[in-house]
Amino acid sequence: MRRLLTILGIALMLFTSCAAHRNATSGQGRDLHPDEVFTLTDEDIARETRHINGAIKGQWTYSGPSVDVSGKNLLAGMGKPIAKGKIKKKLKNAFKKIGLDKARPQFSFDEDGTCAIKLLGASMKGTYNYNPSQEKITIKWHGIPVTARLKRDGKKKLQLTFDADKLLKLFTLASKVSDSSALKALSFLMDHYEDVMVGFELKK
Repeated sequence: MRRLLTILGIALMLFTSCAAHRNATSGQGRDLHPDEVFTLTDEDIARETRHINGAIKGQWTYSGPSVDVSGKNLLAGMGKPIAKGKIKKKLKNAFKKIGLDKARPQFSFDEDGTCAIKLLGASMKGTYNYNPSQEKITIKWHGIPVTARLKRDGKKKLQLTFDADKLLKLFTLASKVSDSSALKALSFLMDHYEDVMVGFELKK
């Protein structure tokens, strides 16, 4: 009987100790489930987005055409530097005919994901999503997305290049120049060089 009472006494002490520990820690908050610990709030996402977009924040002005090449089937064995030079020359002439040398395009990016573009006499406001690890940006106006490659060159330069058909789409959104003979060079690139991206060199 004495042994049974001893066992019961020890059990009661352990129960009391556990209860006291729970009471003592209750003021520090309840235990969190792993899913709750790693849940991202809207504020967390917004803060990280502002941090990422801060790398391209500001106003960027056109300084010349830009050409980017990728893939293996480019100009039937012609080296990339030569190919880029030839295409860039054609692009520069096309841009000059369009009037980009005089009315230099401007791209403005804010940390909150909004953007503004001045292109061919048109001013457009929209939103953008920037992924620096993939060097990719998607700009959207009125629900119409245009995806491009965005490369940073130091803190003062950007290379913004598009597939030729997407650059035509951008021009079409900005102005009625899709039927202009000046855009034949872009159409030629689109039809013949799948691995070529064309666009703008931008400076801050």
